[in-house]
Parts: sequence; structure tokens; C-alpha cells
Amino acid sequence: MPRDHERAINFLENRTNYERLRSIPRDRLGENLSRLARFIDTFGLRPRSKIVHIAGTKGKGTTALFLEKIFRDEGARTGLFTSPHLFAWEERFSVGGAPCAPGDLTETLLELEERLAAFDASEPDAIPFTTFELSVAAAFLLFAKKECDVILLEAGLGGRTDATNVCRPDLVILTSLGYEHQDILGNSLAEIAAEKGGVIKPRIPVVSGIGIDRNRRPTAAELSKLPDFLREKTVTRQAVEEAMTTVRRIADRRDAPLIELEHVDPDAAAAARNRIGSAQKRNAQIALSAAELLAGRPDPARRESWCASIASAPLPARGEILRRAPAVIVDGAHTRDSAAALAEDLGRIAAARRTLLFAALADKDVEGILWELMPQFDELVLTEIPETPRSLGIGELMSRARRVASVLPPRRVPAIAAISDLAGFLRGTRNLPKDELLCAAGSFYLAARVAAAFRE
Repeated sequence: MPRDHERAINFLENRTNYERLRSIPRDRLGENLSRLARFIDTFGLRPRSKIVHIAGTKGKGTTALFLEKIFRDEGARTGLFTSPHLFAWEERFSVGGAPCAPGDLTETLLELEERLAAFDASEPDAIPFTTFELSVAAAFLLFAKKECDVILLEAGLGGRTDATNVCRPDLVILTSLGYEHQDILGNSLAEIAAEKGGVIKPRIPVVSGIGIDRNRRPTAAELSKLPDFLREKTVTRQAVEEAMTTVRRIADRRDAPLIELEHVDPDAAAAARNRIGSAQKRNAQIALSAAELLAGRPDPARRESWCASIASAPLPARGEILRRAPAVIVDGAHTRDSAAALAEDLGRIAAARRTLLFAALADKDVEGILWELMPQFDELVLTEIPETPRSLGIGELMSRARRVASVLPPRRVPAIAAISDLAGFLRGTRNLPKDELLCAAGSFYLAARVAAAFRE
């Protein structure tokens, strides 16, 4: 089995993998969607399976995890496809709330390889599928074989051209919008909304959390007071409203019922009250509203049960507490909004000394993330993510951190250091004083490595 498993994983990995590239060719995205749809159709998904398709800048994975727990607690057999994985490929293909068994993934991928050989033979000049495209096909095949009642698909990059957009959903969710992958998705929030909104299907209902608490966003006048390097990627109230207008137009053209959420209600806030990161409240609201829509009618008793499911859903690397004395927290926060939510809650945790371990991918808003996080810490430790080609180098990280430090009040600037030996640093943190706090943030890849080190 180990040899077969290695062969199966190589079948996925020995292809173009955009997750490992520093730049993604915009003109290549989506070029294989119709062919991928034809390939997936050969699997014949069970007609009774509900499919929920989730897109957005942030909150996709958490919303999916909340919904998966809701459906599972009601007795449904769930299939959940997310990306990236933290430790192993099996995490991307969750069945019944747990990563699929290695043997099941091996069997699925080898069957996929066999089917693809015949499919490619009929189209010898076709563009080869990427790693992500084949992982989507594997999810469809695996979840069909496992006879899942509900399938939740988290979009990868964007929406319109994303491989997950070959699905035929019963519900579409748009979680939030922010400035990310602008070289691919567009420079304005409205352009990004058009790409993300590409997942909207004719006559299929849509739940949108884009406008939640938009009045808390800065106005144009408030934007002018920020440092120059922050303005370009700061989401304003006006930008959110323009994005909402774009989504409305898409939904209207496709005759898709659109439910726009404006705020977080008390039930959702209570369900997420023990979560680190205030953004989890909005994700809880989106999940509750989606469950309500799929249920077809209001049901107070079921809503109470859904809130309990949200409160108990595991959220790996999302404000995850690995230790309590000393406090060790990992969070995949890789957008300015998610960093702000994390910083808000960290500010309420008492600690004699706070250390932020930080790494980021090259395409992230590093200055914006550090702007939110740095004032909460006594020390900032910069590092690179091992074996991740998209990781930003320590030298560039240091330059950006100093840029942020130059515009912060001196009393809010932490000491800044850099380390190249991440494993050695983590070994040293096991003897931290009990009244200190260590938080690793900036990337799910970093969060995964820190979590693995402490679990060992």
C-alpha cells in the first residue's frame, strides 16, 4: 500500500501546481474547465447529493467547516473539499468530518489515473490537467463512491475560472472580498467581485456575506490619513458597495435569488464567542443563514442545534490554541482583515511578553498584515516557510517590517529579529515561561509546521 500511495500522490503532484508557483499565468486559468467538466461527468455524481459551493477572499474554509459540522450533526454523510492541506493530501478530502483514509485516496487516485489515460487518449493534443484540477476530479469521484449526502466545495483561486466551478450546486456562498491576487482577479474590488461572482449559477440561490458590517469600513476621508503603502489595499465602504452592486447584477442576469447579509445576529455571535478572531462571528452568520436557506423554512429548534454545531466545530490553524501555559496560538491569517480580527482578540489575552512568529507568501499584503499585528507584540520573529517556493525571503520580510515600523508610534514597535532555522527556534519555545504568549501567523503553511512541532 505505501508504494501504491506514493504512486497515487505522484500522479497528482507531477503536474503543473499553481500553489507552488510565485506567479500564475492569468491567460491559462479556466482554459480547461469545459474539458474538466466532461471528464467529471463520466463519474455520474448521485443526483440526491446536495452541493454547496463556497467562494470568497477569506472565511471560505471556516464557513465550510461550520456547515459540515451542522450537516453531520443532523445525520448527513458529508464530503468536504478544501485547500491547501496542512499536513497531508487526505485533509483536502474529508468524509464524515475526518480526512479520508490513505487507502481510499490511493484507490481513488489510481482509478482516476486509469480513467484519465483513456480520456487523454481520445484527445491527444489537449492541455494536461493541473494538480488542482485533478484534485477536484478526485473529490467528485471519492465523494460519489462514499455516497455522501452533502458535498461542500471550497473554491481555490477566484471563482469564475476555478476548477471547482464545474460543479452544479444547490447553493452558492460568497463569504467576503478583499484585495488579493490582483494580477489575476483585477485591481478594483468590483473586478474581484466579478471573478468571485462567476460561481453564481442560473436560478441557484446565493448567500452573500460581502456586505456584513460594511459601515465599519473606512471612508475615503479616513483612507487619506493612512500611510501611502496601506491605501491601495485598504477596503473602503464605497468599494464594498460597488462590489455588492456587481454581485447583484450577476445574480439578476442569472435569475439567481440573492440573500445579502448585513450584520451578525446575536445567535451567530454567541455561537462563535469562544473563537479567537472576531471574523469567525461573520463566518458563523453565513453558515447559519446558508443552513436556514437549505432547510427551506425558519425552525428555532434546529437553529439552536446549528449554533451548538458551530460552537463545537474544530478549526485547525484558525485561532487554534496549542498550549495554554505558556499560550501558543497558530492562525493562518494571511489577509489584513483576518490579521485585524486576530489582533483584536489577542489584545484581550494577558501575557508578560508576546512574540509573533511570522512568515508569508510573496503575493500577500505583508505590510497590511504587519500593520495590524505588530502593535500587539513585544517581539516580531521573521522566518521563511521551508520547502515553499512562494515563501517571501527573510530579507524582503525584514525590509517590509521596517517600513511598517517607520510609520508606527515608537512605543508600538516590537523588537524585530529573523531566524533561518525554524525547527530549532520551535524546539527552543517549548521551555517558554508560563506567562508568555507565542503566536504564529501570516500563512497556513507556517501554522501547519508550528502545529506539527508542538504535537510531536
